Parts: sequence; structure tokens; C-alpha cells
Amino acid sequence: MLVSVVIPTLDRPKLLLRAIESVLRQTYREIELIVVADRPDPDTVSAVRSMEDPRLRLILNPRPSTAAGARNIGADQATGEWIAFLDDDDEWLPNKLERQLAFAAGRAPALLTCLSQIVTPTGSYVAPQVMYDNTGPIDEYLFDRRSMFTRPGFIQTSSFLLPRSLFDKVRFNVESAHDDWEFLLRLPNETDARIETVPEVLVVVYFDERGSTNTIRTWSWMRSLDWIDGMRPIISRHAYSGFCLGVAAFRAVGEGAYAAFPELLGRAYRNGSPRLWHLLPFLGYWVTPLVWRQRLRDSFRGGPALERGSTSERVHWCGARAGSSAATLSRD
Repeated sequence: MLVSVVIPTLDRPKLLLRAIESVLRQTYREIELIVVADRPDPDTVSAVRSMEDPRLRLILNPRPSTAAGARNIGADQATGEWIAFLDDDDEWLPNKLERQLAFAAGRAPALLTCLSQIVTPTGSYVAPQVMYDNTGPIDEYLFDRRSMFTRPGFIQTSSFLLPRSLFDKVRFNVESAHDDWEFLLRLPNETDARIETVPEVLVVVYFDERGSTNTIRTWSWMRSLDWIDGMRPIISRHAYSGFCLGVAAFRAVGEGAYAAFPELLGRAYRNGSPRLWHLLPFLGYWVTPLVWRQRLRDSFRGGPALERGSTSERVHWCGARAGSSAATLSRD
């Protein structure tokens, strides 16, 4: 049973090599690895060709698109029964595919994910805190805080493994500001597939506190707001408010767009249903310096389940990410 692995990349050959190596050393050996460079880059071409493995292919996209477009191109060239995705600045643990395929055995077709070890400049922790169990709407899992001390859900593209037949029904929206989240929101609405999470850490995700994307475009808070407005037919009022007061607000603060405060608050009340624990972090974004927010988050993540320091012993911080699919904003 062949698994096709797709890595979209853009001008980051050193990080790409780490991602490629993590795929080629998988304990599950029946793979093909398709690297899609989202514009011709001599250093990337040289790096990929230095990896002498017949399972590896390079596709050069002559015109830059997005991470979503590069993933679709790679999937179109795939020949496997299963498709997996990996961002070029993340890596897999050696048994990632083996454990996910074993978990999928005997189950209905589903999108398989797993836990991730998140590595930041200030520490490391495991996400998600709570796995998605398909008992509630996926939009509320992703965007709706259920208490002051819990974070919204986390499902990241580098953990994705799904049957080719299922991917062909959904695919990534190239024009979407948040193509990863949109894929997750559309999946249960357009198919009867579940989202299943292997309860093990199988992926290492690197990011800085600002969030970033491996697409050539970086969306503003206004583009994010337009996106969530377009998704309103398939999300709840609580999820809408959570997105406006969480994701869009965090981005607006990062852009220094303080005029966004009344707009985001007004949209959250007009089109959504804010909870108290949506409002308190929202206010905190605007009045709390970034370094204080980092320290506060670290204090909440400091329990034994977060395995602080365990990942730093086997992987190193790679520096600031130059970007990820827009869904990386869930990493804030």
C-alpha cells in the first residue's frame, strides 16, 4: 500500500532537507516523496538532488502560487492510495506513518492526524490539549474556547494522512486565506468522513511567536475577517466570535492595526455569540506586551504533560519561520 507524501516548499533548502530526511527514514517504507518547489530555485534543486533516493521526486512550479496550490499539484502527481502532507520546516518522527496506518486499519475512510510537539523560541509543548473526538462541530473545536484556561483545538497540516479518494472530494482552496482550516471545515460537510487523531506525538512543528506561512502571500487581519465571513454558513456563532476575537485579533495586534479593535468586537457581536473567555484574551491582546503574553502562556504550559525540554534534546530550534499555510495562526 503506497503512501504519497507531498512537501510544498519555497526558498528554504536547509529546512527542506530536514523534512525530507524525516520522511525517508520512516519505518514504513512503501512511500513516494513529492517535493513541490513553488518557484524555481537553484539552491532548492541542488538540495533535493543531493538526496539520492529513488522514492524522491521534485516538481518545479514555474509561477508561485500558495502552499495550497503546491499541495494540490503534488497530490495530482501522486500514485499512492494514501496522501500525506508535511510542511518544509517541520519533521516527522520515524514511526509516524506506521502508527497512523495501523490506527486506520479496519476503520472507515478518515482524515488521520496525531499529536504534535511544538517547538518555539521559549520552550516546547504538546498540542492539542484535547483531541477532536467527532462528537461536536469541528468549527467549535478549532475556534471556540470552552473555558479561560483551555485553548482552541489544534490540527496541523503536517499531521495529515488520508485516502487519495477522500482528498479528491475536497482538495485545498488555492484562493483561501486559511486553506488548512477550510479543508477541515469542508471535510465533514462535503463527505461523511471523520477526523481521527492518533493519541501519540508523531510530528515536530517549529514556529516562532509571530506565526508564519510557507506560501508567498501573507494575509492581513482584514483578509482573515473576509474569510471567516465567507465561512459563516457552515460555522456556529460561537466559532465565529472565537475566530474574530482570537485569530483575527492576534493578527491585527501583530500588524499594529489598533483601529481593528471596534471592528472585530462589533463583528463578533453582530454575527456571533461571544463568550466571556473570548473577550478576556481579546482585551489582553491589545493591552499586554508580547513578552508578557509569552510568559503567561509558558506558565500555563509548564505541567508535566507538556514534556518541556524533551524535544529540545533531540531537535533544535530552527529560527524564525518564513511563513506557513495561513492555518499556522492557530499556533499563536
